[in-house]
Amino acid sequence: MASIRSLSLPLRRPRRAAKAKTLRMRLAPAGWGFLGLIACGFLLSINFSNNLIFAMTFLLIAIALVGWYFTRVNLGGLVVADWRVEPVFVGQQAMYHMQVENRAGQDRFGLRVQAPGITGGEERSLAAGERVEMVLRRPAPARGPLPRLAASVCSAFPLGLFNARLGCGDLPSCLVYPAPQGTQPLPEDQSNRQAHQHKEAGSYTDMRRYAAGDPLSRISWKALARFDELYTKEFDGGQGKSALWLRWNDVRVTAVEDRLSQLCRWVVDAHRQGREYGLELPGRVLPPA
Repeated sequence: MASIRSLSLPLRRPRRAAKAKTLRMRLAPAGWGFLGLIACGFLLSINFSNNLIFAMTFLLIAIALVGWYFTRVNLGGLVVADWRVEPVFVGQQAMYHMQVENRAGQDRFGLRVQAPGITGGEERSLAAGERVEMVLRRPAPARGPLPRLAASVCSAFPLGLFNARLGCGDLPSCLVYPAPQGTQPLPEDQSNRQAHQHKEAGSYTDMRRYAAGDPLSRISWKALARFDELYTKEFDGGQGKSALWLRWNDVRVTAVEDRLSQLCRWVVDAHRQGREYGLELPGRVLPPA
């Protein structure tokens, strides 16, 4: 499947300074079983007045408290940055990236990122002073924007009795493009509109006012300094292809999603060929540029 970079530049949120987040603790499934074991031991020790069972019960309580403390310490104090994501096509997985930094003097273990309904990535470890990039994969089953979703960094190290969750903000909205599919070739040009020239030969002929899409190499910077306005230099012998129109009505399928997929396929192909193209949709027209 074609890369989304063929359609547009990556959509990224402005990156802010990293900051500490809120840490929450809760019992893991194994912790509830351990708590039940402590309750049973306490009831048995009271019922039989057995000092050995009393000692064993309080030992289990001490183990649980130590596990709670070290689980909290393992995750507390981490510094996380904002999430970053790029657009994807339908059927791909949106890749959310986030920098996590361990500014403490101790190593961290068993770290993973997760969000509701999304399976977390592999567990990672951070050495003291280390910074790593953690990735969360989210399915993109339908076109349109993926809504924002709360995410967190989690760890159950060392005993697995408690889950520590460090909030790391919401996953940003991600744009999902239609899948670029279809068997129709690019339509023949019918616009008779010359695209911007990509190759130049010969000598300089004249200047004209700058038009959107003109290459930067052809801008006359001396004219900009003199007239405070952009001008484009023209040369004789230029080569280029005519602009292309990609029209909704030219797609020879009836289903809306299939039409969008074919148009997306055309856009990707035109971009790869370096062609200028316009897009004509019901109710909206984007001219070639």
